[in-house]
Parts: sequence; structure tokens; C-alpha cells
Amino acid sequence: MLGKFGGAVREVRVALHIPGAQPRKVFDSLSDFASFPRHSDVVHSVSLEDGPDRDRISTWEVDFAGGILKWRERDRLDELRLRIDFELIDGDLLALAGDWSIAPHPAGSVLRFGARFDLGVPGMADLLEPVAGRAMTDTVSKMMHGVFGPTAEVTECQDLAVAPLEGGGGQP
Repeated sequence: MLGKFGGAVREVRVALHIPGAQPRKVFDSLSDFASFPRHSDVVHSVSLEDGPDRDRISTWEVDFAGGILKWRERDRLDELRLRIDFELIDGDLLALAGDWSIAPHPAGSVLRFGARFDLGVPGMADLLEPVAGRAMTDTVSKMMHGVFGPTAEVTECQDLAVAPLEGGGGQP
């Protein structure tokens, strides 16, 4: 990971049940980040470029806690495992790492998002980090409802304070 996790790290998890959707179709829709602005008002823009080692670089501008959050991330798409791992390259956050994964469900698919992030504002961490955690879960939920429609049901929504990762990086 290029960014370093500091002292105030949040971990967020969001899961959605997407009724009637096959896992591969969910993965195809999810991995089409560039289409998100057409589906969700919280996403202002996403641009994509090829990265090293078959990775993809995505650049994001998203509504976040009353402002706009901007960052670039490296995305590793694993079509066989229906998983996307991501990590911050640069932007408004000090650190960000996580993943999206899709699993079959008897009545459709389950989409899971998990991430750890650090705003990098140590003096204000106690005040800002909980607000940022709630804003992250809210933004992810709104994005996914935009992409997958109003029938997508949030089945998990967690925001936790966690200890920094040893070595300053890694994924949740």
C-alpha cells in the first residue's frame, strides 16, 4: 500500500442483498466504475486508466460528509473470484484499502464492501473519524442503490474504530 495507516483508523463494512441478480452480472455492473455517475448522484466522476501488472487506476470524486472527496486508487479485478481489491494511490485521505466481493445467495447475490481508512487528521480524529465512518457507509449504500436499484437491501452496515495495522498498510 502506498499510503500509511496512522493512529485513527476506521473500518467500515456494508453488505447488500441484490435480489434476482446473478453474481457474474453483479460483478460486471460493479466493476464498471465509470458508469457510477450515471446511476448515483453521490458520484460526481470516475475515470479509469490501465495500471501496471494488469491493475486498473481509478480516479474518484464523491459526495462525502457535506463535501467532495477526491482520490486515486489501484484496483485489482479478480473475475474468477468475483472480487475487487483496492488501495489508495493519493488523494484527500491518508490511507485507504479494501475490497468488494460478490457471493451467490438463494434469491440473488450478496455484495460485500469492506475498507479501512485514515483521514490523516490526528488532532481532530476523535471528532472526525466517527463522522467519516458513518459518511463512508452512507455513501457506499447510496452508490450501490444507484447502481443496483431500490430493491437492493442493505443487510450489514458497520463502522468501527480499529487499531492501526502493523507495518502501516494492508487490507481489512
